[in-house]
Amino acid sequence: MQANREELQILFSDFNPEVVSLQETQMKPNSNVSFKNYCIYHRPGTEKNGTFYGGAAILIKNSIAHKDINITSSLQAIAVRATLFKSITICSLYLPPSSKWTKSDIDDIIAQLPPPILLLGDFNAHSKDWGCPSNDRKGKIIGDLLTERDLSILNDGSTTYLHPGSGCK
Repeated sequence: MQANREELQILFSDFNPEVVSLQETQMKPNSNVSFKNYCIYHRPGTEKNGTFYGGAAILIKNSIAHKDINITSSLQAIAVRATLFKSITICSLYLPPSSKWTKSDIDDIIAQLPPPILLLGDFNAHSKDWGCPSNDRKGKIIGDLLTERDLSILNDGSTTYLHPGSGCK
């Protein structure tokens, strides 16, 4: 998150968001990261040779009534219950490309969240439903879960990934 601090400050300045969901934060368990007017909740990723990879975070304005939700999971997930116009649970989830997870793992997280929920994240799953040119096994699992749980994708079919070097889809 420190590497993108300046971009986050611009986001805050330009859009003044109530809540921000982040993935691949690379924050250590006891990181002392702060942003003016925001509370930060985070779940560290995995540690290898003193460096942390992955991780998920939620930044929420101090002025918003909120509380953290304790999630029991081996997945990199963090959740907050916030009162905006009404109470809603926001969950940020990061599923690294190499991670092994099942539909049951994600279903277990959803079962721990008081509805209504927003499940936000980087799932590293491919599906034409959210703008990928092809489908993969993980995309099918996420798609099946959405159908079974009667959840909606907040995407109009636009590509969700741009290559950082080329900016191409």
